[in-house]
Amino acid sequence: MPLQIPPAPLAATAGPAALDLAARCVALEHENARLRGDLRTIGRRLTHDLRTPLNCISTACDALGDPTTDRESATLFTQSIAEAVNEAATLVDRLSVVLMATGNPTEPRLFTMGEIVWGALQRLETRITKAGATIAQPPTWPAAKGVPAWTDLIWTNLVGNSLTHAGAKPRLELGWEKIGEEIRFWLRDSGQGVAERKRGLLFHPLDRLHELNAPRSYGLSIVHRLVELQGGRCGYAAEPAPGGTFFFTLPAPSDSVLPAG
Repeated sequence: MPLQIPPAPLAATAGPAALDLAARCVALEHENARLRGDLRTIGRRLTHDLRTPLNCISTACDALGDPTTDRESATLFTQSIAEAVNEAATLVDRLSVVLMATGNPTEPRLFTMGEIVWGALQRLETRITKAGATIAQPPTWPAAKGVPAWTDLIWTNLVGNSLTHAGAKPRLELGWEKIGEEIRFWLRDSGQGVAERKRGLLFHPLDRLHELNAPRSYGLSIVHRLVELQGGRCGYAAEPAPGGTFFFTLPAPSDSVLPAG
């Protein structure tokens, strides 16, 4: 039977529908690949990284059960158990939050960024004090559109990363600027910056952490995923020297700037 050409009106409507279907198929393939990558990351990295604290707990428990263990040693073993439990719990909590965010998307809403930054800094207060760090903020923060809990975790990871790598008594500066249809939030510190050869791995996708040459830490990979889920971008720029700038963006709402919380 010869090929039948549909009438012009039908052909005109079939074209856009086919394109829409093709776009949906590509999006589903991308999402499935990301979810499979998440499973591989959990299967390889989570089980591997949990093994160390669990082995520590097991060893300490064996030692505590030894009748020859003295009181001073028992205190040290008890402390090591507490630290190992905290390490394991932190790892599970950090990954579970981001995986739940991927599996259960949350509708964005307007919120005051200053309140989110304040909450993140409060949770890091002990580390900030211990590091002797000083933190500068702008006089006002803008209204932002996104998911507050995810944005809180983004700031917590970025500030925590600087506290770890910026050296003794670091100075951190937080800020923002509106660029076109998005707001760029940033953090600068007084550290020595990131070596050029390492910059490409800073925001390594979470679903590729199972790969052999992937970085070992999770913090900036979690930032990458949570920013992506909110329709933004993240990255690192070498300027201003020496520490450079870590940044992420969120879509800009139409609201005016709100006071910092």
